[in-house]
Amino acid sequence: MGRHETGDEPERNGLGGRESAGYSGAEHAAPEQDAAAGTTIAGVLRSPRFWLAPLLLVVVIMSFMAALYMGAVADPQRNLHDFPIALVNEDRGGDVDNPDGGTTKQNFGDQVAAGVISTAAKSGIAVEKVDRTTALNRLNSGKAYGAVVIGPNFTNRAVSLGRAAVLEAKPDPMAIDVFINRGSGTFASAVTTTFADRMSEQVNAQVGERLVATVRQSLVKADVPFSGAAQLALSNPVDVRIVEPTPLPDGSGNGLSAFYFTLLLILAGFTGAMMVSVVVDGILGQTPIEYGPFYQLRQRLAISRWGTLATKWTVMVLVAVIQSALFIAVCTAVGTSLPNAFALWLFSVLVITAVGVSASSMMAVFGNPGLILNLVFFVILGLPSSGGTVPLEASPRLFAWIAAVEPMHLVYLGTRAILYFDADLDAGLGRSIIQCAIGLLVGVLLGLGGTKLYDRKGWHRFPGGMTLSPRLRRLADGDGPASITTPSPAHVAAVSGPGSPRPPGASGPPAASETPDVTQAPADPGRMS
Repeated sequence: MGRHETGDEPERNGLGGRESAGYSGAEHAAPEQDAAAGTTIAGVLRSPRFWLAPLLLVVVIMSFMAALYMGAVADPQRNLHDFPIALVNEDRGGDVDNPDGGTTKQNFGDQVAAGVISTAAKSGIAVEKVDRTTALNRLNSGKAYGAVVIGPNFTNRAVSLGRAAVLEAKPDPMAIDVFINRGSGTFASAVTTTFADRMSEQVNAQVGERLVATVRQSLVKADVPFSGAAQLALSNPVDVRIVEPTPLPDGSGNGLSAFYFTLLLILAGFTGAMMVSVVVDGILGQTPIEYGPFYQLRQRLAISRWGTLATKWTVMVLVAVIQSALFIAVCTAVGTSLPNAFALWLFSVLVITAVGVSASSMMAVFGNPGLILNLVFFVILGLPSSGGTVPLEASPRLFAWIAAVEPMHLVYLGTRAILYFDADLDAGLGRSIIQCAIGLLVGVLLGLGGTKLYDRKGWHRFPGGMTLSPRLRRLADGDGPASITTPSPAHVAAVSGPGSPRPPGASGPPAASETPDVTQAPADPGRMS
């Protein structure tokens, strides 16, 4: 009471004043804080500089993602281009009956193959004539999504059908086999099956029309009636059969397990790098550690940018080794088919390390924008161009160009080769290993070169580590006071070492506080400040 009468109001407005006066702080602090918070929020909303940037960032990135994802799967049939199908024509030809009673040497297989190739090209399917060995090798390495095989007796069986209609005998059927391999992708097999259905209609119309005309002329000349059953049989003489010579084992997800395992590897490297970065920066005192209401900033250690990045790389290598083994264990536990588990583990270690190191380097060199760059490069561009769900030949050509440099497509090729093609290097595994190694090297060079450059320039990771130009300062702070604080000279000297750039604004000889005490033990990363 006496304090109030003497006008000691400022003391009572402080925390110590409340405690000495016996206040709990709940009577006046909460309304004052809420009012201040409301004023701050209102000020932020009135200034587009605060909310316009995050708004634009979110809507642009999400719209870009929607355009890529929906554009990749909107109309696969219309986007078909260079869809590889191998065609084998083993037909030896035969003597085809003429209406005048003679015969002519013909090869129905050549005629059917020419028709199939020309018609398929109009719909974006590239049918190439090869021998049987080449066709099956391409099918079993994912280089062809299907193989059409016309047997050696195709023409002779057509002749037999015509004669059977006249003699009322039972002929051998004409057949064309279409081989598929679901290891190339579920959607790719579906496109091949649709192609086979259309080819069946085309071939039956082509061969059936000719057989019906030839037999009709022969029967008319012999004054023999042409029954409806015979005409129906001759109008659909070819049986196009779908054959799967090497079906996938149980636990392959109908050809999708390779795609989902690829996604696991990319996410382990990409999100793993982000999580490792957050934890390491918190332990080193670069950023606060916050769990629920707990908020603590550890004592900032005098460590260079390069030293911080090297620490993150080391942790990511350990993550790659352990997480790859855990992925194999989890897949085994849930029943996933893993025919080459050790090769898959080695490959997984390489992929997670390459992606994790590269993502860490991007964040070390570009800072916060590196998070967005990683998201765009590894995920937003990677998923629609992976070829794991919709083959690149059924997506707009843009995605084939992106896939040439995107890690997810390369990783998918390697994973698919290990899981479905017996770890064949020629099935994409060799290319995947080489390009993952190149990506790892590029990531190392980017991080090493960028952080070493920043350290040499004296641009350290603490507030005020570099001086902003007047234009950038106005962009960051507007018309208000500078929001970037300057670190202690002793910290700058500890990080930079002798002969390194002085802290911003320092002049004259170094003060005693600017020289690190080399006799003092370094701060313990595990101790809270």
